[in-house]
Amino acid sequence: MTTPVLELKGVSKSFYGQKVLSDVTFSISPGEVFGYIGPNGAGKSTTLKILAGLITQYDGSVTIAGTDVKREPARAHALIGFMPQACGFQNWRTVESALDSLGDLSGVPADTRKRRIAELLERFKLADARTKKVKDLSGGMTQKLGLIQALLHEPRLLVLDEPLEGLDPPSRQLLKDVIRERSNAGTTVLFSSHILSDVENVADRVGILNQGQVESTGSIRDLTRMFDLPTEIDVDFSSPPGDTSFLAAAGKAVERKPGEWRVTLAGKPAPDAVDEVIHALVERTLAGGGRLRKIAVTEPGLDDLFAHYINRSEHGARHGQ
Repeated sequence: MTTPVLELKGVSKSFYGQKVLSDVTFSISPGEVFGYIGPNGAGKSTTLKILAGLITQYDGSVTIAGTDVKREPARAHALIGFMPQACGFQNWRTVESALDSLGDLSGVPADTRKRRIAELLERFKLADARTKKVKDLSGGMTQKLGLIQALLHEPRLLVLDEPLEGLDPPSRQLLKDVIRERSNAGTTVLFSSHILSDVENVADRVGILNQGQVESTGSIRDLTRMFDLPTEIDVDFSSPPGDTSFLAAAGKAVERKPGEWRVTLAGKPAPDAVDEVIHALVERTLAGGGRLRKIAVTEPGLDDLFAHYINRSEHGARHGQ
């Protein structure tokens, strides 16, 4: 089996007697992109600060590439590139100078710093801003600068706290492309975000943190199947067949407006079940004298999965579970 790059076992943390993390356990494999999601206050940033060494008092264990963070903090943190939610730079420095200073603190040799800074500024479309003062940068440019400093020393593990926050769509896409590029090059990525569509686009797996506990981890498809979240088939007839009662055989069928139906499949939405429904739909429509205009299959996504967890949690809280 592949040794995880990151492994958390039973990590718990309290502030002033209030438990923020409770027995958090998960691992991430080499080159994997792991999306860490949860409502505000769930403990996402606390987890990432523990990984980055900003919080050192906690229960449980954290290892990075086999190195225990508590026992060998310097060695472990040399393997991490960390981008906090709010990046702090010396505002009076130029972009180039700020990155050079941070690279020096990370132990990157001068010649490597020069090459890497030039490469990364070009990749993030900031080459023209290299002589600008940090204080004169826009919020989006500062956000990109935060990711560049995390990448300078080519870390084994990239830890990003809300990296897509406040970016315009082109910049969000650029950062997602860079995350995937680093993953393809072997870097392991852990990032938190409340922009679920972006997580869905780039993450190989997700971990859902709720009330300080990781409820589940896995691919989005695996988790939606695990909890029987429904697949929907939208059917648009240009000429409906004489009898549409056969639609109800597949699941819950609702006519949304004349000629347009939504069928919510019963049971676990496996691909072969969708295939069977579509074939039956086509055959019975033709046999009944109807004509199809469109069939569209909508599988449950991360928004549906997240809503399921939050609703389940709130239901349990109301009933004392």
